[in-house]
Amino acid sequence: MKNMRGMTSALGFAGMAMLWATGAQAAVLRPGLYEGLMLAVDGGGAVSGSFAQQGSCTFQIAGRSGPQGAVVVRTVGEGAAPSIEGRLSAGKEGVTLTLPGGQQLPGCGNVLPPLIDTGLALDLTHKGAWTGLVNVAVDKTPLRKTPTDAGRAYVVRGDVLGVVSEKADLLEVEFVNGQGRVVRGWIAAKDAKAIRAQ
Repeated sequence: MKNMRGMTSALGFAGMAMLWATGAQAAVLRPGLYEGLMLAVDGGGAVSGSFAQQGSCTFQIAGRSGPQGAVVVRTVGEGAAPSIEGRLSAGKEGVTLTLPGGQQLPGCGNVLPPLIDTGLALDLTHKGAWTGLVNVAVDKTPLRKTPTDAGRAYVVRGDVLGVVSEKADLLEVEFVNGQGRVVRGWIAAKDAKAIRAQ
């Protein structure tokens, strides 16, 4: 009887320790497309994101990774949009974006659900390898298949691209179109503006 009690206590303690150990491992933010949020994470912990839903609700966020996979983010960009501080955290199958007052962003009032104030869960829809995000800053720029290709395809002002790598004055990027198709190519670095904290 004494041995049985000791064994039960030991098993209970081991089970609790195992739960604690697995629960203590926080999820890590990873680059990718999370429903309407395109997210990039660099090796130094900088995070940039671009959210677009139903064409009218678009905004960008930037921040730096903190402990336990949580990031304090702030909406960034040009124009009259309010700067809102929020939080981005990683989950098992996606991320949660919290932007108190996010419905006040231009075009977002009837698009974003009230959950944006307390935590909007977004599922991963496409894995990415993006270390940063850029906006196309010129009317149009060729999207070359290789660094030396002349390029027949174009990306246009305002398009958001995920940066995969850099080579001299070129960026290797991925463009995700409205149907979720990913196109990879090269653009001139001078034709892009990075999305980052200001």
